[in-house]
Amino acid sequence: MPIQFEKNTDAFLAVLTLVVGADDSGSLEERDFLFKKVKAIAIFGNPSSADFSKLLGKATESVYSQDPPDVDGVLAAAKGALTPDLRKQLVSTAAELIDADGADAREKALLEKIRRALG
Repeated sequence: MPIQFEKNTDAFLAVLTLVVGADDSGSLEERDFLFKKVKAIAIFGNPSSADFSKLLGKATESVYSQDPPDVDGVLAAAKGALTPDLRKQLVSTAAELIDADGADAREKALLEKIRRALG
């Protein structure tokens, strides 16, 4: 079943969840980046850490309900759920996220795929 997003925040976080998982391990630096930088983005409304954790958990669950995740499906659904400005912000945020703990080849390849899909 193709993934669908009810809210633009779900789509935004789903793509970032793919980025975190691209190297098969989430790091403390990535977590800190998500909790400090991403939750401060206007569409999230500056939620509490607990509320942001719930949003992130929901996004992670939706993306990883399939193993392996349907990267193309997530990106297509995100493109449909986000405005052009939010897509641009998402690509920029994804680029910053992969640098949070040092980008590896898999993360760089995913970032390029994200740029192509959302650009």
